[in-house]
Amino acid sequence: MRNKELLFEAQGLSTDGSEELLSVSHLSGVGPRSEKNVTMTEAASLDGYRVVEPCDLVINTMWAWMGALGVSGHAGIVSPAYGVYRPRPTAPFEPRFFDHLYRSTEYVMEMTRVSRGIWSSRLRIYPEVFLRMAVPVPPLDEQRAIADYLDREIARIDTLVEEQQRLIEMLRERRFAVRVNVALQGAAPSAQVESTLPWAQRLPVGWRVVPLTSVARLESGHTPSRSREDWWQDCYIPWVSLHDVGTMRGVKYLERTAQEISEAGMANSSARLLPAHTVVLSRDATVGRTAIMSVPMATSQHFAAWVCGPLLDPEYLWVLFTDAMQPFFDSFQNGSTIRTIGMGDLKAFRIPLPPLDEQRRIVAHLDEETAKIDALIAESERLVELARERRAALITAAVTGQIDVRGAV
Repeated sequence: MRNKELLFEAQGLSTDGSEELLSVSHLSGVGPRSEKNVTMTEAASLDGYRVVEPCDLVINTMWAWMGALGVSGHAGIVSPAYGVYRPRPTAPFEPRFFDHLYRSTEYVMEMTRVSRGIWSSRLRIYPEVFLRMAVPVPPLDEQRAIADYLDREIARIDTLVEEQQRLIEMLRERRFAVRVNVALQGAAPSAQVESTLPWAQRLPVGWRVVPLTSVARLESGHTPSRSREDWWQDCYIPWVSLHDVGTMRGVKYLERTAQEISEAGMANSSARLLPAHTVVLSRDATVGRTAIMSVPMATSQHFAAWVCGPLLDPEYLWVLFTDAMQPFFDSFQNGSTIRTIGMGDLKAFRIPLPPLDEQRRIVAHLDEETAKIDALIAESERLVELARERRAALITAAVTGQIDVRGAV
């Protein structure tokens, strides 16, 4: 059937905006905005918003290509930019079945194909186009049987996904705890206590708490003006900038940078070319991302860099920055919109310092233990991915009649 044989566009508008505001998500369909994690600012007035009744199909016209649609189980209102389609009184329309069908991967792909727009992110599905689209309509009793079957099977899959996600979260917490405890207490911590730190209850004998600047030279970066094009031509010197922050998550060695600078640019910058094995730390915007330079590089002003002396292993300092000190970076930040760790705070950093051979044993031990936990996390993430693929395939197969669910238990 054509959608227009099942549905018609509902044109009702709210007179005072007092109805419950609904939200449409590609993940969870239609539901009260108050129950969803919505970051967009709510309009000052909801007058003129479109009225939604239970069983109405609601489509976010701008995000239908992402699957932002669903059959509502609630009465309320939605943005006037959304499409609201109401079942015809005599139409064979089981809401649960059509919620699955319209949100299925294949039907969303078909809506994307017939949507209009210059760019994929600007595609729109307009009412006249949607209502012309064809839709498979099994008998009403089969719709109910399919919906019952999917309710059961999806609940099982979703339970499995939730269990794996809880396991992943527990493994990540375990990973963090292992790395922090070992970094601050050693691979084989002693029962004797030499000092007490805010972030560790016990410090093994032979360890010290020292200012970081006493064992590493602190360097700050700089970015020369972009007005001189020759400073940014014929570039080959690696330049650590905020463009690299995203690649630093969980990466020990920074092999290459997103940007490079020329010799002329370096000559007109107060930044210096720093040696390999320098440890960099982002101090603006996304604060606390860290990596070790694998080759000589320079940095922008958004990074602090430590050139480690003979008493400090760069990989041990990276471990401290990556894990043990992460919860405390927030306490050093200031600024309401752009968060920053100031140079004065950076100079005040103090770290636990084991003997150099112990630092290296700690790093080797953590590499081994972390690899085991990471393998378990990767396995669980793969199970979640497979379960979600199974979920989508099962819905498509059921709503298109590829499997017979009658009598299924």
